[in-house]
Amino acid sequence: MRPASFRLRINLLGAAVVAAYLAEAILSYAQAPQLWREEGPHLLAFFEDAIGDRQASWLHMLLFTKERIVLSYWLPLGVASASALLLVRMLLRRADGIDERVERQLFRWPLAFAAACLLSYPVFTQDLWLSAVWGRMIAAGFNPYETLFTPAFVSGLPLDHFPMPMSYAPLWGIVSAGLTLVAANDPFAIGLVSKALLAGAWIGGLVLVARIMAQRPIRDRCLALAAFGWVPLGATQTVAEGHNDIAMMAPALGWLLLLLRGRMTAPLALAASVLLKFVTAPLFLLDLVYAIRAQRLDWRRYALRMIAPSLLGLGVLALFYRSHDFFDGVRMVNQWRFLQPRDALASLEAVLGISLAPAGFALVAFFPAVAVHGLVRLWRDPAAENLMKAALAVMAAILFSLSAHVWPWYLLWVLAPAALVPRWWLSRFAIGVSVMAPFMSGSWWIAPFEDHFGGSALALYGGAVAWAVLTRPPQAAAIEGGASAAGSPGRKAIP
Repeated sequence: MRPASFRLRINLLGAAVVAAYLAEAILSYAQAPQLWREEGPHLLAFFEDAIGDRQASWLHMLLFTKERIVLSYWLPLGVASASALLLVRMLLRRADGIDERVERQLFRWPLAFAAACLLSYPVFTQDLWLSAVWGRMIAAGFNPYETLFTPAFVSGLPLDHFPMPMSYAPLWGIVSAGLTLVAANDPFAIGLVSKALLAGAWIGGLVLVARIMAQRPIRDRCLALAAFGWVPLGATQTVAEGHNDIAMMAPALGWLLLLLRGRMTAPLALAASVLLKFVTAPLFLLDLVYAIRAQRLDWRRYALRMIAPSLLGLGVLALFYRSHDFFDGVRMVNQWRFLQPRDALASLEAVLGISLAPAGFALVAFFPAVAVHGLVRLWRDPAAENLMKAALAVMAAILFSLSAHVWPWYLLWVLAPAALVPRWWLSRFAIGVSVMAPFMSGSWWIAPFEDHFGGSALALYGGAVAWAVLTRPPQAAAIEGGASAAGSPGRKAIP
């Protein structure tokens, strides 16, 4: 395929994705109040104050049932997901059409995706406003880890949530407090500033992916941009729905880039990631292994390198930690159990009428075993690609085996590192789960799925396996079995 024809097809796919996101942005202002009309008095009051009473409009009447609302969400999401699939297959099977202009296209279109999603109102969740409430508390001098929020802190916000202690890490609380101050505590401004920050973090993550991949073959660079920037999970769950997982993963990507470049400040970036959402803490083990094996640091020099991150962590924790109650929010969230791979097996158990308990135990152990194998391989051969594979394996073990549940937006934990080794089998699986995950948001709201997490899990992971098969590169065994370029990324400018 000629490069000009290749670029034309990418532009057509990009335009289709932007159109889908713009359509969803318009629909979201009817979907959200209709979906929450029985459970969201604060949300309905917010909408009435913002755009008046529009409950009788033709769009609201068209989307009167939850099934119609979810279907209207799935349709544009399906267009964006199909476009991502077609793009990845093009990149895998038409290498002759790939050049640096294609790479620049793949980088620029996600900027338009972010702008389109910035216009959306969060439909299925209210996490954006939970952060705002905890930010208000911190700005007012209250400790959200020790004190439950009261109606006074919810005033004016479209939040309909039971009072709970803060479940995010403390640095995100400080960021949220800063956002409320910048927005002068105005609900509309808080929403806009929060989404702008998340959009900036997502674009920053895209820049970091491009820089980490700068010295890799051009097809791998393009696949990385397609996975991170075009798979709908990133734009929809971060920019449109307002989830803050990108605030954790962007510094984690920064840590990888700094580590691969041999910078002593790499652990600071990882410490910031942990202080934003805790989950990336196990990656410090990879930091240690890579520093000792690849950078040849002795224990004394590594200990010196860890002084600044330790001081940062202790300093931020000291602002809020008073007792073990600090972790009450995390413990509360971890009581919810759903959408794990073992839940898919439970659904198969019910259909087949046989016990799959041994397979369930094996599945729970599988992802940690892959992580241990990745760590051992990194110790033996501290190449850049092995570091990225180990990072993905560790995050997959946390998400698919150790976490009590898998919210759709949690998939960003594995999508970001998967983009860096896009042709590896675990990466293709992680990207596949990420493709399917946004569709799961709607299943909570409609029968028969709302109380049948096993069926939803089966669809989620079955779809992921299908994606991994469909996107298997030609001669994948030779590609994956051979040694890829493993040098540290250079400083190539972002297109």
